[in-house]
Amino acid sequence: MLKIDEENGLVRIFAGGDLDSFDYDRFVPQFERIADRELGTVPMLIELAPDFSGWDLGAIWRDLKFDMKHKDSFGRIAVIGDSKWEEWGTKLSDPLFRAEMRFFTRSERDVAESWAREGGLAS
Repeated sequence: MLKIDEENGLVRIFAGGDLDSFDYDRFVPQFERIADRELGTVPMLIELAPDFSGWDLGAIWRDLKFDMKHKDSFGRIAVIGDSKWEEWGTKLSDPLFRAEMRFFTRSERDVAESWAREGGLAS
């Protein structure tokens, strides 16, 4: 399951369970509408639910294509989760993006949001 909403230029993404290609059918057009509407880059807060288990092969492919197509649209990306593998995954992914990525625990949600907003909506 992949949900997206936006609040004052910050894109909030909630990922739960096992993501599949169909999740991107809804997600991509929503993100594109937000990115087209905003000036500069769009900061993101990605929250990984406790039941988040990753991507199936179709979703991995869709995610890679999405990331490449929109790489210039991303502001800072704050990832919120619980587990060490999510933290390691964030650190391993960071060099692949032009935008900064950083992992935060659930107790650091407010700090994560502030950090993401500080680097977003560059003129």
